Amino acid sequence: MWKAVQAGMLCSVFVTAHTEEPAALVADLSDALASLGIDVRVDDDVVVVDGVRHLPYLIGRAHPTPADLRELVERVRGKVPAIVVADRISDAGRAVLRDAGWGWLDRRGHLRVWAPGTRVESPLPMNSSSASRRPPANAWTTVGLEIALVALIQPDEPITARRVAAITGRSVGATHEIIGRFAEAGLIGSQTHRPLLPELFWETSAQWPDDGWFGLPVGLLEVGHRVGPDEVVRVDERAATLGGARIAAAGDLPARCYVRSAAALRRVRGLADRSRDRDRDRDQDQDRTARCWVRAAPVGWLPLNSAHPADDDHPWSVAHPIVCALRLAADPARGREIVDAWGIVPAPAHD
Repeated sequence: MWKAVQAGMLCSVFVTAHTEEPAALVADLSDALASLGIDVRVDDDVVVVDGVRHLPYLIGRAHPTPADLRELVERVRGKVPAIVVADRISDAGRAVLRDAGWGWLDRRGHLRVWAPGTRVESPLPMNSSSASRRPPANAWTTVGLEIALVALIQPDEPITARRVAAITGRSVGATHEIIGRFAEAGLIGSQTHRPLLPELFWETSAQWPDDGWFGLPVGLLEVGHRVGPDEVVRVDERAATLGGARIAAAGDLPARCYVRSAAALRRVRGLADRSRDRDRDRDQDQDRTARCWVRAAPVGWLPLNSAHPADDDHPWSVAHPIVCALRLAADPARGREIVDAWGIVPAPAHD
């Protein structure tokens, strides 16, 4: 992650934020390494790790989004590896940097340095000023995902327990507790009650459940007729295009849908069970034979795209575009590019 200094040849390799000096970024990096028990010292702008001198290429940012980081990687590509120092880097943003071979210092408490002879990826211990505080409790429960959905769909509205609970159907107490966790994590303002955008979107996409899919040998039409349009919610690329995304050949891909209730999911699984009874070899080749993929809905409150209601020819609902975008954004390659081009990620409010 660092360019080793050889033969006394030093050159400036800093790209900094408007308000941060290179020396401050070097000091932050040095302190982070030292907190992990690594032998490190600073000699002017050079960082000496275990006796090896390195001249780090540091990039200071406040709250970079994955799109910001991809643009940065492309702009700096071909020069030297780099470390991004930021107040917050989402899991999705870290994936962008990791894929590029870069490192990061997330001041919330995580460090990655990937250089010849120095490879570190680790959470940082709490410093003395935070030692008396517990780490933020997990906000990413089912209730938390629903709160995030409300905030992303209505980004200009305050995120208060009574208002959100009335939308999601959850209790005010449970909603209030999780909103507090989001505030503690800095994703919802404790005073403004407004979401931190676009960071909340990318954090939510990184936490959005997307495992547990199983394939069916029947199409979406049969699934919808079997359990009803109130139970089946389409969330695939075709559903995204109905919300404004541009995806080539979206209709050629197998459908993907959420099933709302456990009872309906059992009935849907019966379609696969009957098919296996007819052809036991089919189960060994599910990926190639599946015409439709289903899984349990990850949230109880699942907002819909009201512009495309179910009908006799389409016995299924269509998920709200934000839901489709969150699922797509979980794909670190093509999915995030689609979401970026879509322009659906809420922007920061301007008061």
